[in-house]
Amino acid sequence: MKNSEKIVGIMQPYFFPYFEQFRLIASCDVWVAFDTVQFSRKSWMTRNRILNREKGTSYISVPVRHFGLGTVIKDAQIDTVKDWRNVVLDKLKIYQHSAPFYPVARDVIADAMPQGETFVSALNINALRSVCQYLDIGTPIISASSLTFDIPSDCEPGEWALHISKSLDATEYRNAAGGIALFDSALYQQHGIRLRFHEHKPRTYHTGNFAFVQDLSIVDWLMWNSREQLREWLL
Repeated sequence: MKNSEKIVGIMQPYFFPYFEQFRLIASCDVWVAFDTVQFSRKSWMTRNRILNREKGTSYISVPVRHFGLGTVIKDAQIDTVKDWRNVVLDKLKIYQHSAPFYPVARDVIADAMPQGETFVSALNINALRSVCQYLDIGTPIISASSLTFDIPSDCEPGEWALHISKSLDATEYRNAAGGIALFDSALYQQHGIRLRFHEHKPRTYHTGNFAFVQDLSIVDWLMWNSREQLREWLL
């Protein structure tokens, strides 16, 4: 018998994801970084978009070592030979003379990328926690690899979240709206878990003499908006 409501959200650990993911995290009681499935090198786990004056947008990214196709997310390692951290920070200079919150945003981003981190998943989870701390989002963020749960061999993509939610005694699983087709609400209901989907609220904000681009990395949002404004938009 569950004594209280518990909303769980689950998503792969992306590299400085867009603002809507932080809205979803803020609406949950527990957030799980889904790091136990196969890693994809060309994905939002290793890169994201910021503004660029000539091309509209450009990527900030973290380089990864070469590994086998069966490597799971938690085991994917950063290529630490490359000075990728300073490359990312250098790319942020595009905002320096235009974005009003550049100094504080740069500090948040730098702190989110600690020197010496060797695993992509750990880096991205640390970045999530750092941005959440800045935005006063108190949702605990844990990794799926730290949990003990049984996954059937024939588990469908939409059922991973069910088994993880059950292991956490969740009363509700909340997912981004884009994944509706993957889930069977009746199946979740059979296990006493509500299935709900996060409502995306598009926002626009002033970007100086740059053209505004929708749904860039949280990096862009931090540059142009105060913490108070972003906190208000979390609701």
